[in-house]
Amino acid sequence: MAEPQKLTPLMEQYLSIKKQHPDEVLFFRLGDFYEMFFEDAVMVSRLLNLTLTHRADSPMCGVPYHASKVYIARLLRFGKKIAIAEQVGEVSPQGGLTERKVVEIITPGTAVEAEYLEQGVNNFLGALSISHGKAGFAFIDVTTSEFKATSWNASLMHEFFSKELGRCNPKELLLPLSLKENNVIKDTLEQNPSISVSYYPDWHFNSESAYKKLNEQFKTANLNSFGLNEQSPEIAPAGFLLEYLEKTTNTCVPHVKGISVYHDSEYVIIDESSRRNLEIIYNLRDGTTQYTLLDCMNYTLTAMGNRLIRSWLLSPLCDLEKISKRHNHVEILVNDNDLLKELREFLSPVLDIQRLAGRIAMEKAHAKDLQALRVSIQSWLKVRERLASYDLAKLPLDDAKFIADLIFKSIHEDPATSLTEGRIIKRGWSNELDHFYDVQSNFNQILDEYLEEEKAKTGIQNLKIKNTSSSGYVIEVTKGKLGNVPGHFIMRRSLMNADRFTTERLQELEQELNNASSKIVETEKALFLEVRAKLSEYIPYLMELSSEIAYVDVIESFAHAAILNRWTKPVVNNSLNFNIVDGRHPVVEKHLSEGQFVPNSINISAEDNSVSFGLITGPNMAGKSTYLRQNALIALMAQTGSFIPAKSAEIGFVDKIFCRVGASDNLARGESTFLVEMTETALILKSSTNRSLVIMDEVGRGTSTEDGLSIAWAVSEYLLDTIKSRTLFATHYHELTRINHERLILLCMDVKETCGDIIFLRKIKEGAAENSYGIHVAQLAGIPETVIERSKTILEQIQNKAKDNMSVIEHQVVETAKETASSKKEKSTSLDEISSKEFKSPSLFSDEEIILDEILSCDVDNITPMNAMSLISRWKKSLSGR
Repeated sequence: MAEPQKLTPLMEQYLSIKKQHPDEVLFFRLGDFYEMFFEDAVMVSRLLNLTLTHRADSPMCGVPYHASKVYIARLLRFGKKIAIAEQVGEVSPQGGLTERKVVEIITPGTAVEAEYLEQGVNNFLGALSISHGKAGFAFIDVTTSEFKATSWNASLMHEFFSKELGRCNPKELLLPLSLKENNVIKDTLEQNPSISVSYYPDWHFNSESAYKKLNEQFKTANLNSFGLNEQSPEIAPAGFLLEYLEKTTNTCVPHVKGISVYHDSEYVIIDESSRRNLEIIYNLRDGTTQYTLLDCMNYTLTAMGNRLIRSWLLSPLCDLEKISKRHNHVEILVNDNDLLKELREFLSPVLDIQRLAGRIAMEKAHAKDLQALRVSIQSWLKVRERLASYDLAKLPLDDAKFIADLIFKSIHEDPATSLTEGRIIKRGWSNELDHFYDVQSNFNQILDEYLEEEKAKTGIQNLKIKNTSSSGYVIEVTKGKLGNVPGHFIMRRSLMNADRFTTERLQELEQELNNASSKIVETEKALFLEVRAKLSEYIPYLMELSSEIAYVDVIESFAHAAILNRWTKPVVNNSLNFNIVDGRHPVVEKHLSEGQFVPNSINISAEDNSVSFGLITGPNMAGKSTYLRQNALIALMAQTGSFIPAKSAEIGFVDKIFCRVGASDNLARGESTFLVEMTETALILKSSTNRSLVIMDEVGRGTSTEDGLSIAWAVSEYLLDTIKSRTLFATHYHELTRINHERLILLCMDVKETCGDIIFLRKIKEGAAENSYGIHVAQLAGIPETVIERSKTILEQIQNKAKDNMSVIEHQVVETAKETASSKKEKSTSLDEISSKEFKSPSLFSDEEIILDEILSCDVDNITPMNAMSLISRWKKSLSGR
């Protein structure tokens, strides 16, 4: 960067402003462009693919003023903050430096312009702080006034922080500097790279000043009505959010009237890993909403409904009364297809009333926004008329009718968006404005009327009014009539055949004409601001109206999805049952031809002496993962209030859903696939209750066979004996089928073998799988045929050797049993002796490979207990080297 003494006054001005905004990209107004210099210019030119030029030796790039919103929106998506420096002083004709200052700061979490926002998605700004062992977390969408907060023990940061980030998906996050090196927070933020993160000195998160700020905002003496007191951990981050918003937007946020404090007990807890695995909002493949639960359930027609359905899917309810209410409302529309069709027709024109109200409150709404509000309210009134006999919506409509009527009478049907263009206020609203419009559009008629008045007064019938370039409007009197000219005529010019005059009235009329355009703009602006100020008094009502519209929209979306996909109303109660009859995976089924998806049932319960644990075996590609996920998704859908893809269902409400499936690593943090797997498993074992739904797939596959089997066995026992949760546990460890427990049921994916061909029936049945069919799956995947054939040969050798070994063992066990039948101690000794006999493995394979194949080849349904004990003892000694 050049030395200050070498800079021009303009660059010195730029640097002085930039010094005050080091973390923002400075858009510096120069004529019709916003210019950026130095580091900002280099970065922006790279991000936006702009041409990098130079002013003297300083890097420079710019964007046109009229197209700036497009570029700002792109920078916001990159997580950048933008400071807008405008020319605020008058431009001197003699030249000189024009005063400039920052009039607005736009950040990813504070943007309010429609061009910067994703329609139908909340734009949350979040903040976190820790005090006295408690973490407080708050988030706000300034465009909709949605303001929420929660808290948890700071010792549980790893579990709660990622979960809450996943719940609200903030675009921007504010943190105290003291947390910058917190490993848990660093790790969590690494998993969420799209969030723009800023750190501020800890004094910004002061509870005392924040408490005062919140009371000022809500116009309350205390925050008891919001469930908060001076010591609440939610206070500090919530208060700082309001301060940050006012600082960046350079305006107040009067539409934020309160804060909602929520607790985990209100919603189904879904940790971030489970949320990703279930692909609720975003898929694992490319991070879009395609092939997600949202994608197959979302038929909302309004932006407000779109935001609400996302919120519901991320926070299913635990309140049975609220769940039942939603189900009943969906049922009304499912049973009345004509009503549903009309609601969808009337909802289609409804625009984003929530954000329109926010723009009105922040004094950013233009006339087209008001017309959009009117059209939306009028469409909603049609919806309410059709719902008159139902309890889906109950908000009084007098205010809605007043708002629509006010806008209809005052605002032009097709208004300009700028306050300097005119064409904003409708004729008939203001006599003063109408007069100026009349002067502008009917000036010739006004002159004609005035001329007739002067003719009558003077008796001169050949008077004429002309518009001249030199004198403006004049009255022309012929020479023969000059003797009749009255005293109020003012001489302007004498011509050969006539003289020209003016009058005070004619001058007034001319001045009115000349000033009409500016008067129209001035008057329209004042009138528009009056109308907008009047509407701002109804912001709380408009926010309630928005919530009602969003609710009805989501309910009709659920009903529409239920009809399209043949979903049914579930029973959600206070039991611990989980009984799904012919359940289907909603996403997979949607992308298959009709009738192709194979439904499956499940009936488990965490009630005493009931089967709570389904152990599922079967080959890959047989449908285990689909079956696991579909049951978790059905539970989630039921508790959002939706119908479900099943013939019927009874679900004792779940408090938590855990879904540990698939394998992934985090090499950047030095975490292997197995470590990630164990971390997720640990969270499940520590956090789940007997009311939870636990879905686990392939626990222990990331380590050696012995370690993995041992862990999977122990985890299963812990879930069966200690937690007693409703659990579906899929595994390739066939040894787990030997777990003998009254709460466990063996399930497997059915497979049909015909003439050497394998058909995956994708049907669940009781029992254990007899084969993993790995070679068949490899063949389907396109493994070269020579490798497939060699694999079959090797497998046959292993299986034959295993059969020989089994025959020897069985014979020795029988003989020994006969000899030692009189003594239990002698029997044990004899079994040990039998088990200690070594059987040579083929030199091509290790002991571990042979033993693993023997395990897979065992007929577990027919082997005797004594044979099983002998085999296990021998395998143990063989693997330990004895």
